[in-house]
Amino acid sequence: MCKWGMNKMELKDVLRVNYSKDKLKAWIELLDSSFFDEVTEEDVGFLIEKAKINFGLVEWQQSDWKQILANHQPLIIAKGIPPENGEDGYLEWKITLNSSISEEEKFSFRDVTKIPSVNKGDKIATIVPATEGKEGTDVFGNPIRQKKGVGVRTKAGKNVEIEEETNVFVATAEGQLSITTKFIHVFPLYELSGDLSLETGNIDFVGSVTIRGNVGTGYSVKAKGDLFISGLVEGAFLQAGGNIVINEGISGMDKAYIKAEGNIETNYINQAKIETGNNLVVKKSILHSDCVAEGDIICQNGSIIGGSNSAGRQIEVKNVGNFAFTKTELALGINKKVSEQVEQLNEQLSALKDNQNKLVLLGNQLQKKKKQSGLNTKERIVLLKQRHSLEKVTKDIEQIQLEMTELQWTIGNFTEMSINVYGKAFGNVELNIGKYSRLLKDEHSRFKSYLKDMEIVMEPL
Repeated sequence: MCKWGMNKMELKDVLRVNYSKDKLKAWIELLDSSFFDEVTEEDVGFLIEKAKINFGLVEWQQSDWKQILANHQPLIIAKGIPPENGEDGYLEWKITLNSSISEEEKFSFRDVTKIPSVNKGDKIATIVPATEGKEGTDVFGNPIRQKKGVGVRTKAGKNVEIEEETNVFVATAEGQLSITTKFIHVFPLYELSGDLSLETGNIDFVGSVTIRGNVGTGYSVKAKGDLFISGLVEGAFLQAGGNIVINEGISGMDKAYIKAEGNIETNYINQAKIETGNNLVVKKSILHSDCVAEGDIICQNGSIIGGSNSAGRQIEVKNVGNFAFTKTELALGINKKVSEQVEQLNEQLSALKDNQNKLVLLGNQLQKKKKQSGLNTKERIVLLKQRHSLEKVTKDIEQIQLEMTELQWTIGNFTEMSINVYGKAFGNVELNIGKYSRLLKDEHSRFKSYLKDMEIVMEPL
């Protein structure tokens, strides 16, 4: 029995057990030194036992524990084991990917675009699986769940297959490689040596398109794969199922509309509407444009002036706005396209579940009849088809639920979103993260902006 219960001052008034928010560290601290001289090792042990701290106990008795407490320093009594988070899966490329241009080549229209091409049977990439990680334990002996790694979601697209045993993507035809966050394709290639003109007309091609020249106002180019343009794009409509690379830049005159499922990369953007399913990478400036990227907007070496620029994860820019206080909007968070995807997946999921219920009902009826009187040949065939269909529907449901989980995580996850300004942000720049907004009234230099406690904060870079 602890002697302190008999005294006027109880042990809990002299010493207190405390622990960290994550429960991975526990310590004792001195509250009142009046009766401290009477404290014994047994008293400390009693407090630890009463607090039910039973894991990761350290040999505090071997230290000068009384002196540590007398100096009003925490006496560490236990250390838990933190969880080891799993590592995300990734693609290990078997080929050299190089679609960028070097400084020496950028003025040569013939060589500005290096197209990654493959032959039939070429190994493209290997899927390196995610790891599970390892569970941790807090000082109370409770398990701490680790964050499991996220597996590769990229699938085999057109003219590509996956070898199931080795998890290797292999080309099934010769062509140009097209890579997005969702698919790896190998597309046939259409190449135009020169400007898009009346002679060639608009282009709508099932593969990838390379134009070694300019695309003027009023023209339309659609590609199921990637789209490479070595020159300038004016007020044109461009659409690609893969990535779009425009080496010179976009001078849109408020008429250009550029849309890609993958990345969009260019030198500069002026008065254009841009939509990309992944990242928007601009070497110089974005001027008076409406840009939406589901991934990042990267303009580290240039300025964003005027217009509205929205990204799903991060915006990286050198300067924002200008001395004339031109209204410039930077936004992070969900966009309309993601909302539409969630809605479509919900509809698909509802239809699949209805179908699943009907198949289960049919299977139960056939199994019941099988036990009672047996099945004829036709009914046995129906039962086999039912089992196959139910298995497929169940897999489809699992896949859609997985996709919806990822999208919902994207919608609600503001922890990894930030706006990074490496130069200056001028007055009349509006920062938006989700439903929260902050208007800059004066000039700010080198900062990172993110959401904290329902407020947009800024900290120095």
